[in-house]
Amino acid sequence: MDIFTSRYAEAILRFALGLGKGDVLSINTESDNLDFANDVARLAKEITGNGSFIQTIENGKVISSDEIFSDFPISAKPTALLYIPVYREYGNPEEMKLDPAAIQRFRHLSDPLGNPAPSIAFASAPAPSDAWGASIEEDGDMMLPASFISSVLSLEDDSFIEKLKEDSDLIIYDRNELNRLELKEGRIRDENGTDISFTFLPGSKFTTTIAQLPSGRRFVPTIFSSDIFRAIDPTSAEGYITSSKPFMLFGKAVRSFSASFKDGMIREFSTDEKSGDLLRTFLSLDQSAGRLSELSLSEISSPASDIEYFALPEWDRMRTVSVTIGGPRPESIEGNETSANDSLATLSIPVGTAETLITASDADGNEYTIMEDGFIPDGF
Repeated sequence: MDIFTSRYAEAILRFALGLGKGDVLSINTESDNLDFANDVARLAKEITGNGSFIQTIENGKVISSDEIFSDFPISAKPTALLYIPVYREYGNPEEMKLDPAAIQRFRHLSDPLGNPAPSIAFASAPAPSDAWGASIEEDGDMMLPASFISSVLSLEDDSFIEKLKEDSDLIIYDRNELNRLELKEGRIRDENGTDISFTFLPGSKFTTTIAQLPSGRRFVPTIFSSDIFRAIDPTSAEGYITSSKPFMLFGKAVRSFSASFKDGMIREFSTDEKSGDLLRTFLSLDQSAGRLSELSLSEISSPASDIEYFALPEWDRMRTVSVTIGGPRPESIEGNETSANDSLATLSIPVGTAETLITASDADGNEYTIMEDGFIPDGF
């Protein structure tokens, strides 16, 4: 096992899943990633003392289920789940029926609102591949996404696990401070073409991609976390936005985009011709696909902010300040699902720069700066 694979596996197990003695890991993957899955299971044995389950998937169905690195049949149920997806070419949305399965393949299917809290830790860990590298750059190969993974997880630092945990503690601290203010309205402004006001969804709260089980165990479904997000009232957005980094839409990179909003809905947008066709396809998926539904904050000190384009929507939204059209993430909504934007589709658009100013006010009209010069202020 090379150093990158060893450290990536350790970040997945010790940080993202919080694996410990006595845990039982179940890995779902495809045959293309079985070597990496075996490396992860080998380290899991060292950490837990138990073997792991590996379920091999083909065309969305489990074709084999094996126990690996176990000295005896595993009697306990899995206490942690890991999915290692295979990065494939996306195809042309114009040539397929855009049903939920296809939208999910393009990573634009929103999560159902009102999902129950998870009962065990889980994570999705993409493995570097030539296909992923080629999606970032035409002549890219697996070394490019490997370098990105190494960067965002600080794998070249011998104390990378401690650093990841410290960064997570800081994100949770900022989340708690923002929630303490009980903010009602917000506004995003910069000199690069964004000035938009909105109302936060009543009953929503700021949250993170760091999850917690009822037992208190922490885990990170997206492997790393650098954003704090909150749902927006889907009828409230007024103003305009301009994208600040590329973002993925139906498997293609959109490199320039601007849009105006009224009553929460996109009224006009501008982009290149090909991206315009893709945007019109996205907006036609359902009547709420064009509504602004979520704000996501990520500081410029995050390693993800140095990445121009991951070609993974779930990671791309963590590079800077982003806004989401379509369905918001259900984690930020508490008991007010009926007022949230219940759209089949979701798309996060990066709008932040080092000059972005975000202000917000509470019910009494007290105004706070919640992001300036690329940072969430230390104390309000």
